[in-house]
Amino acid sequence: MNIKTLIFFLFFLLPFNVFSQSLSLIRDTEIESVLKSYVQKIFKAAGLPSQKANVVIVNDQDLNAFVAGGHTIFVHSGLITKAKNVDDLIFVLAHETGHIKGGHVLRGVEAYEKAQTTALISTILGGLVAVAGRPDAGIAVMMGGNTSAEALYTSFRQTDESAADRIAVDIMNKTKYSMSGFLNTMKLIRIADRLTPQSEFSYLRTHPMSQERMAALERFTQNPLPLTKDIRFELIKAKLIGFLYPPQQVFDLYKNQNTLPAFYANAIAYYRNQNLKKSLDLLEGLIKTKPDFPFFYELKAQFLFETGHIDEAIPYYKEALKHIQKAPLIRLSLAQALLQKEDKASARQAQMELEKILLTDQTIPFVWQLLATSYERTNQIALRDYAMAELYRAQGDYKNAANAAQKALKNLKKDTPQYQKAKDILDLSLKK
Repeated sequence: MNIKTLIFFLFFLLPFNVFSQSLSLIRDTEIESVLKSYVQKIFKAAGLPSQKANVVIVNDQDLNAFVAGGHTIFVHSGLITKAKNVDDLIFVLAHETGHIKGGHVLRGVEAYEKAQTTALISTILGGLVAVAGRPDAGIAVMMGGNTSAEALYTSFRQTDESAADRIAVDIMNKTKYSMSGFLNTMKLIRIADRLTPQSEFSYLRTHPMSQERMAALERFTQNPLPLTKDIRFELIKAKLIGFLYPPQQVFDLYKNQNTLPAFYANAIAYYRNQNLKKSLDLLEGLIKTKPDFPFFYELKAQFLFETGHIDEAIPYYKEALKHIQKAPLIRLSLAQALLQKEDKASARQAQMELEKILLTDQTIPFVWQLLATSYERTNQIALRDYAMAELYRAQGDYKNAANAAQKALKNLKKDTPQYQKAKDILDLSLKK
């Protein structure tokens, strides 16, 4: 057995995915703000700093959520679209908060390291036995050792999952959400269990079986509180369904429903079905029903912008921003629409909007790209070069970041913040 084969066995038999996977993310001000408000409430109930709560939406229809360190919860879109009501979602968010409170991510890393050591030792010993002339015995040693490694890791995981469930129950009680949400979620998971072929090695499952989880929490699900009515949840669910499901499926799901979520989902589905007039009519009706709701204005602006109606889209973006304080993504869309007009006055307006974004959020690289465009159209070449340096730095392109920063430093005034920032970018890029 050669070294390549040993490495293959090691990685094939370890119970973890050691390769990083790219995630497709969804950015939406409405959905992010609603989810964040839930998590902040949950964090407060768990005794965690609510101001640190953060949510990332993963574009994946699996019924799932996870944490990966820090105070961020990753929520799959499928968890929202498949949840029957907000209590279902809240229990899962509370469960993931339990992992954060219990420090389970760090424990998981430690468990991984212990399991990895066990697997490595077994692989090496198995290799030695194989080289000594007993390849069958060598493979048996490898398999046995790696099985032990998987069992060790799975034991840690299942213990942590059960602990997270108990923390979630406490959070649900404190926040007055219904434990019926847990029961609904478990029913969905049990359906998934039945659809998934079961391995004969039960320890490969890192979560307790849904049946076991229900039994463990049975006494907490007796006489649960009534399910919570939350129009915010229904609207973000409808929005995701509208954008992610085939239009005809959306129409079928909301057939004969005269509700705000139904009109919301149908407006999106009609737009995706290339019926702009029907979509805009539905959105206008929603705006008349809730004239202070920013996201109906935003969606109408988006559809107008994407179909080339720039002058009509801009007032709707501006109206949306009147009804919401912090919305960098909506402000970014407004700036993008203004820059489509290709005149200096609009470029100056876009510049003002983009600079407002940077006062509260510097994590969106596209802001710098649009700023560079606005500076160029208003003949502010040094600032254009500085903005490009920031863009390249954000993208990890340190060679071009250094070149752009050098250009900017030649013309920027030394007593300006942009000069110092360009100098910092140059120093960092040269080190990189």
